[in-house]
Amino acid sequence: MLATLGAVQGVRDHALPPRRRGQAGAAVSAALSAVLLVSCAPAEDRISEGPPRSGGNLRIGIGTVIDCFDPQVSPSDETPAIMRNVYDSLVKAEPDGSFTPWLATSWSVSPDATAYTFRLRPGVTFHDGTPFDAQAVKQNFDRIVAPRTVSQYARTLIGPYRSTEVVSPDVAVVHLAEPYSPFLQAVSTPNLGFHSPASLVGRDNLCAGGPQQVGTGPFVFTASATAEGFRLARNPVYDWAPERERRGPAYLESVEYRVLPESSIRVGSLVSSDVDVIDQVATTDIDTLETIRGVAVHRAEPTGVPYTYFFNTARAPLSDVRARTAIERSVDLNTLTQSIFQGKYRPSQSPLNAATARGASGGRERSYDPDAGGRILDELGYSARDSEGYRTKNGERLSLSLIYDPTYQRAERVIFDTGVQDALRKVGVQLVLTAVGNGSYIQVRNAGEYDIVGFGWSGGDPDILRTIYGSAQQFTDGGANGARVRDPALDSLLREGLRTLDPGRRSEIYQRAQDRVSAEVYGVPAYAAPVVTAYRKRIRGLDYWADNALPVLRDAWTQAG
Repeated sequence: MLATLGAVQGVRDHALPPRRRGQAGAAVSAALSAVLLVSCAPAEDRISEGPPRSGGNLRIGIGTVIDCFDPQVSPSDETPAIMRNVYDSLVKAEPDGSFTPWLATSWSVSPDATAYTFRLRPGVTFHDGTPFDAQAVKQNFDRIVAPRTVSQYARTLIGPYRSTEVVSPDVAVVHLAEPYSPFLQAVSTPNLGFHSPASLVGRDNLCAGGPQQVGTGPFVFTASATAEGFRLARNPVYDWAPERERRGPAYLESVEYRVLPESSIRVGSLVSSDVDVIDQVATTDIDTLETIRGVAVHRAEPTGVPYTYFFNTARAPLSDVRARTAIERSVDLNTLTQSIFQGKYRPSQSPLNAATARGASGGRERSYDPDAGGRILDELGYSARDSEGYRTKNGERLSLSLIYDPTYQRAERVIFDTGVQDALRKVGVQLVLTAVGNGSYIQVRNAGEYDIVGFGWSGGDPDILRTIYGSAQQFTDGGANGARVRDPALDSLLREGLRTLDPGRRSEIYQRAQDRVSAEVYGVPAYAAPVVTAYRKRIRGLDYWADNALPVLRDAWTQAG
């Protein structure tokens, strides 16, 4: 899926919610060394692939406790990445930007682009036997926009949704209040997937995880989730994969997700074959894992918005663009990125990642010039220094807060934030890294009680800029406007991008929108973090879809041997 540098609970972060690692780097190295000393060459390195094999249990170690299993409600990346195996979508988004039929066999768009007619695939059933039909589409889309659902991301994705017209059981017409160019991209996501109407009766909250999560997907919840993990079983009647893909149910009999918050435990469990797949692989572990026989590492290019430091424009002193510019120029984020992430993350200059921009390059090259930053601060009146060397104005220290939820803070982020803190100290600015735990983080974030917030946000369409910078997308609105921007000129560009269907014209609009964001220094893009997972090589058929942090598992299978 979220407020000051580090991690934001409820925010969508490319690399998934960050985890505090403390001394995990050393722990991981020690764990790997111990395992390597006692391990032999894994058998899977010597097994020929052969045909796919049905059966078996796949064990996945994940670093995040899932706080809500309902993709229509949750804003996190992890929820849709996992629930993609439980909930299907109307269409599938392809890497080239096209869309493949799925639960909808075809679709058409009205001349004014405010009505989408979907012809639905016959014979599809939910896990409880309820038929999937146009009424189910209507009930789910209506639920997403209902205030009682408290959708934290799907409500934004569905855009100017007005209603769904049930023409017949197999034809649904979705009406929009105005043209909305990202609509097909939106309905391709798990966030706009479908609950069984029967599972919605008398139940507003589906966050808990368990048999109440009833979709049409290739896997089924058979028991309630716990803090330690959860298990999915194969849907034996599944036969409606996206067009051009293999028909029939999953090969795997079951999938077991184990919650392993400590990076050292996840990595050690993979190396010792206690689990088959792990997520949130740290950059410090990639090279070592790639040397271990029987283990493979997968990197996926990030979509959406890079990890960015957002400046709270509604609170002094960062309400002044000159102060924001001074801070931007005082930190060498490019060098910091290369140093801390060992060249495995790319420094970012643009508000959008390249995979989402689709040619809409924008923004401006960052200029590291701490002397210029210092001169700007002098001009703003922060020219005196206190006994600790920090700048002051009228006797008040120039101090900025950076809040984070320690539950979701990774060690690499701690190091990165500390690097930013050190750089600002050199120009006389105090950056206070403040842990806000015990369930108070969201309240503090939503109240705007911070100066800087850092997060990334995945998304397959440039419209993600609206979620991040739109005036109507404040945290309290269900958006992720960490900079608390209210910019009519930017809003106008983002609305124009929404309504424009021509790809070339849209690209021009989003270039201008990015230029506006950069000129006003609403946020400073830091780095593009690839989504890194690792797995045992005996696991075959892992399918990494665009904008999905974990592999899709219908075609996964385990080698014998």
